[in-house]
Amino acid sequence: MTSPSPRHPLGWVLAAVAALLLSLTTPPAVAGQDSLVVRTDRGLLRGAADRAGGRVFQGIPFAAPPTGELRWRPPQPAARWHGVRDATAPAHPCPQLPLTLLPDGGPVLPGESNRTGSTTEDCLYVNVWTPARTTGRPLPVLVWLHGGGNVYGAGSDYDGSALAARGLVVVTVNYRLGALGFLAHPALSAESTDHASGDYGLMDQQAALHWVQRNIGAFGGDRNRVTLGGQSAGSADTCAHIASPTAKGLFHRAIQQSGSCASPDALTPLTLDAAERKGSGFAASVGCTDPTTAATCLRTVPVSALIGTAGTGPASLWGPNTGPRILPRPPQAAWAEGRVNAVPTLNGNTHDEYRYFTALYVDLLGGGPLTPESYAALIRLQYGERAPAVLDTYPASAYATPNLAYSAVGTDQRFACPARSDSRLYSTRAPVYAYEFTDPEAPPFIPAPHTPQGAFHASELAYLFPMEAIRPLTPPQHRLSATMTTYWARFAATGNPNALGTPSWPRYTPMGDRIQQLTPDRVGPTTGFATDHHCTFWQPLTQAHP
Repeated sequence: MTSPSPRHPLGWVLAAVAALLLSLTTPPAVAGQDSLVVRTDRGLLRGAADRAGGRVFQGIPFAAPPTGELRWRPPQPAARWHGVRDATAPAHPCPQLPLTLLPDGGPVLPGESNRTGSTTEDCLYVNVWTPARTTGRPLPVLVWLHGGGNVYGAGSDYDGSALAARGLVVVTVNYRLGALGFLAHPALSAESTDHASGDYGLMDQQAALHWVQRNIGAFGGDRNRVTLGGQSAGSADTCAHIASPTAKGLFHRAIQQSGSCASPDALTPLTLDAAERKGSGFAASVGCTDPTTAATCLRTVPVSALIGTAGTGPASLWGPNTGPRILPRPPQAAWAEGRVNAVPTLNGNTHDEYRYFTALYVDLLGGGPLTPESYAALIRLQYGERAPAVLDTYPASAYATPNLAYSAVGTDQRFACPARSDSRLYSTRAPVYAYEFTDPEAPPFIPAPHTPQGAFHASELAYLFPMEAIRPLTPPQHRLSATMTTYWARFAATGNPNALGTPSWPRYTPMGDRIQQLTPDRVGPTTGFATDHHCTFWQPLTQAHP
């Protein structure tokens, strides 16, 4: 019996049924930029509508789970999947302790990962937000690296809907944290092709950037207009990628918020030798003392033991090291040699960065507040022979409280002046737009009865990424948020934050030294930044660039 011809009545029926079945099994708008189903290089994904009417796709694997033999190895390709993968819920954060350190058991940061922690190594996932409507033209892309000292946090802590509503495709990234992300050890170096170890977290971030290059077009994004940005450790990691030869061509602009790697007083990478010594000590602390079996031993240590050894103070922070192929030379040397991915950069800090750390580690966890005597003793402990000069520049009597004096020291040395130093350095090779977030009434993350928080570390994030866990923004703060998201989106689109309807933001030059102040009642440039933060005093200590 021959098959029914399409000209035969039965043929028309079968053809219609086949078309109907095809429409039910094949997403009808996979090729459309507004579809909730998109096709990636590993399979189909189904997302959801977000709060702003755009789309959000969560829990998208960009690399294989770094488990078992893949622990402490470069990220490997993710497996393909069949059918349509649900992408309506975030994946687990990378392994970390919960940051529930407040007296009432609450987290010290507003992200969900800080409340829950995680012991799940299968964590290499990205999340993608797109605008409500697209013009058909590929949109600029922001790839966001979360902060948390490379020990805490997750991409899913950040809601990209507000920035997406400004015309961006926003990608937030999970990357391996703590020892799992940054452990260097002689045994791990011996088994690697480049005889080095560490920087697995940076490798994850670059793997996510490669995923963007291959797939972002399916979400309406432009692979040739990718901005890499982050805050705190995510900003310092961004700084490292600017100096990384393996990141060349993966991004076209950069945003650094409160984190540098190019200043000695910032989160500068360790040498491979120093990182291996630190790693050997860590391995011994979890029972892996024999150098000949250390790699195998480390891969059998339970995750809970690896993250339980981390602690919660500043000394427990992990970060990149030089030596691996991804970061062969220190960022300062890379800049001096011209071996950097010099791109337009939006770079800055908050006015009162260190007040958060004073409130947390002095007031809440350290039995504070400081007295004039304990303030002076703490400065002498931390600065040694430099202490008299620090105390002369920051006398307790010049501030409302010793806590605020101590906060000013930490703000200026560790954040404000390194940020300015980066702006001065970067501007020698590419356009730079420098800012300082200065809202003195920014919604606080933690209670701070002895230290008014002001524009504390990470306070600007609530103006870029909606946060339900903190006090709502006031109308003037909402207006500042609208200005900031416009600036950030315009910069991602063009490399210049200036947009119609926003106050003019001058390009940074060392001679002009104009830094844009972002405050609810005033947005505009200031030339008083260096004086405000005593950068002339700190420059000899940080070897700031002229």
